[in-house]
Amino acid sequence: MTDTSQQPVLTCQGLRKTYTEGPQEVTVLDGIDLEVFSGERLAVVGSSGSGKTTLLNLLGGLDLATAGQVSLAGKDYASMNEKQRGHWRNHKLGFVYQFHHLLPEFTALENAAMPLLIRGVKMAQAKREAMQLLTRVKVEQRASHKPAELSGGERQRVALARALVAKPACVLLDEPTGNLDQHTGEEVQELIRELAEDSGTAFIVVTHDLQLAQKQQRILKLENGQLLEAT
Repeated sequence: MTDTSQQPVLTCQGLRKTYTEGPQEVTVLDGIDLEVFSGERLAVVGSSGSGKTTLLNLLGGLDLATAGQVSLAGKDYASMNEKQRGHWRNHKLGFVYQFHHLLPEFTALENAAMPLLIRGVKMAQAKREAMQLLTRVKVEQRASHKPAELSGGERQRVALARALVAKPACVLLDEPTGNLDQHTGEEVQELIRELAEDSGTAFIVVTHDLQLAQKQQRILKLENGQLLEAT
């Protein structure tokens, strides 16, 4: 259950994003307000071209808003330089993509440990903590295998372990079941629910998959640049 008595882990206020295309200014997001709390599971749905990827990039600090602000764990992205944003993301944010983005030359264990290694954690400790997460997502027996040797579901489980190994405040998921068969997708859905409840990490799932969206606690729809409660 979401405890809204605490401070939100991620907020948007008056979020606006525009692009210039030739002589025209195109508004993709227009005045979005959002609060996400620890342990909350939020789905964002919308048609192709509605701005879901743009929103995800802004929430993750990979792009900056034209106006308004995004704050992660109490810090506004715009108040930091690029290096500081990268450092803050490494400590407070996890990412899971449709196409897992595991590094092909590294094992599942090494991939899961990567955020800690980037942070400067010693190899032995990073691998120990990564193995705990691989065990949590039930893929520990594949720890020594490289991504090409894993099934699609196993790769997505490793990606979840990598996203969670640094104990982030929030995980952003971009179509996490979009490349999986129905059964494996359902397993990943259940895993997201368990991880949110056990870790207190917030999960924001951007998806076309209405079944996945309906498994979350709250569904918002991105339409005409606005983020609305789904009906």
